[in-house]
Amino acid sequence: MAKEDARKWRDVGDVGAVGIEFVVALALGYYAGHWLDHRYFGDRGWATGIGALLGVFTAFKAIWDAAKRAQRRLEELDRDERQEAEERDASQAAKRSRSSLPQRPAEGEDGPAHDDHDRQPR
Repeated sequence: MAKEDARKWRDVGDVGAVGIEFVVALALGYYAGHWLDHRYFGDRGWATGIGALLGVFTAFKAIWDAAKRAQRRLEELDRDERQEAEERDASQAAKRSRSSLPQRPAEGEDGPAHDDHDRQPR
């Protein structure tokens, strides 16, 4: 139960972090370019545009990485669920096979126990 809660909160945190990363990357790219333009290039706008494009690239890369992490987690969850189901099925099959085996009567309950040498050859 605690493990499932931790996973849920981690997923919620990842979603929130992607939104923050997106905005921060765009803003940093734009403002870094704008600062360079103003400081060194005479407000021509080229560095602002390049900085903004780098910010967009960085923001989409953050989204891509988050999607890959989410995909990996989903695959892990799926693998864990399949493994638990296989273990459960194996346990149930073992219980069924034990219950379907005929019970051999103990000596003295239904008569004497027979040995193999008492049988007649066919």
